Amino acid sequence: MLKELILNNEEKIEKFNISYYLEKHNYSIVAALSALEATNEIQKCYFELQDKENRFNILKLYALLQSLFVSIDSLYALSYSLTKSKSFININKNQYLRELKYIRNDVVGHPANRMYNSSVLAYCILDKDSVNHKTFAYHIYSAKGIDRKCVDIPCIVSSYYEECNALLDELYNITKEEYRTTSLFQLAVDSLNLFDMGGNYLEKLQELKEVYLTSYPNATSNQHRLLWRLELIDELLAYTHSDPDIMDLAKYAIGIEIIKIYQLLTGQTYDVSINRRRPYLVSSFYRFLKKNPSAVIYIERLNDIKNPLFSSSIDALLDLAKQNTATGPIRYLSLLKELYREKKDALLYALALPIKDYKR
Repeated sequence: MLKELILNNEEKIEKFNISYYLEKHNYSIVAALSALEATNEIQKCYFELQDKENRFNILKLYALLQSLFVSIDSLYALSYSLTKSKSFININKNQYLRELKYIRNDVVGHPANRMYNSSVLAYCILDKDSVNHKTFAYHIYSAKGIDRKCVDIPCIVSSYYEECNALLDELYNITKEEYRTTSLFQLAVDSLNLFDMGGNYLEKLQELKEVYLTSYPNATSNQHRLLWRLELIDELLAYTHSDPDIMDLAKYAIGIEIIKIYQLLTGQTYDVSINRRRPYLVSSFYRFLKKNPSAVIYIERLNDIKNPLFSSSIDALLDLAKQNTATGPIRYLSLLKELYREKKDALLYALALPIKDYKR
C-alpha cells in the first residue's frame, strides 16, 4: 500500500511541465516541484534501506522527519503559486500531519531548547534504542513533568502521501485563470450582508457551495478551507445548549466563519463595524484579558486541540478567572474544557475563535 502511494506520487509530480514554468520564469512553482521530487527520494530511501546498526536508523529518522516537513511546506508553496489562494489546502485537518510539525521540531528542530510558547521551555530527548524501521519514541521534559511520545512511522508517511496525492491531482487540473469568479465574490458579500441584517444568509451560503463545487467537483473539506468553513457553520447550526449566552456565542461564531469565507474568496481584510455587538461571553472575556494582560500568552494555543499545551492553557486561564471571580470567562472556559473532554474538535475550534481573535 505504502509503496504504491509513493510510486503514484512520483507519477503525479512528473505530470507537471517544469520546463514550461522555467520558460515563464515562474520559479516558485519550479522550486516547489523540485523540492517534492527531492524529498520523495529521501522517503523512498528510508523504506528501501532495511534496519542495520542503530546509528544508521537514527540518521534515516532525521532525514525522514526533515524531508516530510519540507514536503508539506512545498505543497503549501505550490498550491499558493498556482491558485493565489490558501483555500486549496488544509493539511492541518489531518491529525497525523498536524502533529508532524510538533514531532519534527521536538526531535530534529529544537530538541535542546524547545519553546512551546513564550513561557514554557521543554527539552526533548530521543530514545535512541527505540528507533527502528517502523517506530520511535522520545521524552519531553518540562516543568510540568515528563511525557513519553511514541510515533508510528508508516502511519505518518501514509497520511502524508494520501493528502499529497489528492492535492496534486487537484492542482494539476486547475487552469491559469483566476478561480475566484465574480459570482463567488458576490455570493460571499451577499451572505455576509444578510447575516448582519438577519436575512436568509443560509440560502446564499448553499448557493456559494454549489457554485464552488461546480468549478471543483472533487473538492473536499480536507483540502479546501472554504468547504471546511462551511462544515464548521453546519456544526454550529446543529449545536444546542440550555444556556442562551452560549447559543448567542454560537451565532456570533457563525458570523466569524462567514467573514473568514469572505476573506478567503476576496483576499481582502474585513473590518468589523464598531456597531457589531459582541455576545456577553466574548465581551466579558475581553475585559478579563485587558485587566490581566499576562493571560494573553495562553490564548495562542486555544484553536489547536493537538497542541501539547492546549489543556494546560485552558486550566491556567480558568484558574486565573476563578481567582478574579470573573463569571463570564469562567463559563466560557468551562464550555471549552467540556468540548475538549468530549473531543468535539470542530465546535471547540469555532467557539474558541473569538478568543483567538482578541489580539487582532
